[in-house]
Amino acid sequence: MLRIGIAGLGRAFGVMLPTFQRDPRVTLVAAADPRPEALARFEADFGGRTYETVAAMCDDRAVDILYIATPHQYHAEHALLGAAAGKHVLLEKQ
Repeated sequence: MLRIGIAGLGRAFGVMLPTFQRDPRVTLVAAADPRPEALARFEADFGGRTYETVAAMCDDRAVDILYIATPHQYHAEHALLGAAAGKHVLLEKQ
């Protein structure tokens, strides 16, 4: 089972969510977002842990993969945080 932590719970996450839900090899275990309402929704929907920052989520040993769905200006910072924490990093750019 691949345990995914989501960085950013906005539109990009919403687009990718159906793919995650259809794949029996993955589970959503954590999320980071600055919005309390988004974190509460994630907890209610997936039962995962939540964090106010991506850096805090990267310290979670239960996260294998960091899926970056934050605004573009944060992509490099968040990818480096994930790599420094030994996480696999999934970042889609268009």
